[in-house]
Amino acid sequence: MKTILVPTDFSDESMNAAIYAVGFAKQVNAKKIILYHAYTMPVNFSVVSAEPVLINQELMDIEDLTSFANIGLTHFEAKLKKLTNTDVTLETIANYGFFVEDIKKTEKEKNVDLIIMSITGGGAFTESVIGSNSLIVGKNASVPVIIVPAKASFVGLNKILLVSDFIDIKESIPTAHIKNILHETKADLNILHVAKIGDYTFNSSSEECFVFEDLFEGYSPKFHFTENFVFSNGINEFSEKNNIDLVVIVPKKHHFLESLFTKSHTKELAFHSHFPIMVVHD
Repeated sequence: MKTILVPTDFSDESMNAAIYAVGFAKQVNAKKIILYHAYTMPVNFSVVSAEPVLINQELMDIEDLTSFANIGLTHFEAKLKKLTNTDVTLETIANYGFFVEDIKKTEKEKNVDLIIMSITGGGAFTESVIGSNSLIVGKNASVPVIIVPAKASFVGLNKILLVSDFIDIKESIPTAHIKNILHETKADLNILHVAKIGDYTFNSSSEECFVFEDLFEGYSPKFHFTENFVFSNGINEFSEKNNIDLVVIVPKKHHFLESLFTKSHTKELAFHSHFPIMVVHD
């Protein structure tokens, strides 16, 4: 793992994610952290008697927006330089364009191995209707995306928890990405199935466990099973009791984890997790 991309909107939350990225980079010996900001022309007019009226014409100046982006990145870089060592290079990118499309292009152009970012937005409306840039990136990126809650800090990755519905394991689990993280961090692999209270649940003798053992041969996965009416609560409670450092979740188009844009378990966990989560898919 050589290059980590850290999108930022210059908020305290995104700074916290950047600090997390520095700690992560040191553990896996990453060579570069790219601080990335995308900006676009704001829609900044109202309609009065069918005539558009500019509220603040200065905000429409593309040069001002570019200057703001570069100044913000410079401040971010200066703060992070105090935390990095000589083995981690910091690079900044400010691009004019639409965030999701541009970040996909940047990811490929810069050979990014991992994206680390904060959860943005918040509140019932944002969570249920708009979603978050981090969730959108998690759905569209071709590399793993670690979403860092506002109060989470990097303390080292020793225990990684893969959450699974135990359905179509061979077809749905992106083993290469997960093995890469396990190899780089040297962390223990734990696999958790969360069932609703009263529903059928699996156990350590289930055939699915042997499938996982075959997929992750050499990593000695440990299996866990819990019941909870609220999916995110089940994961949070288990993670807290077992000192989990990173929760890995695999969004699916069908079955138990449907979509990042419906009321799915992935979205629920992203907004309510107490621990960083990594969204990963093929």
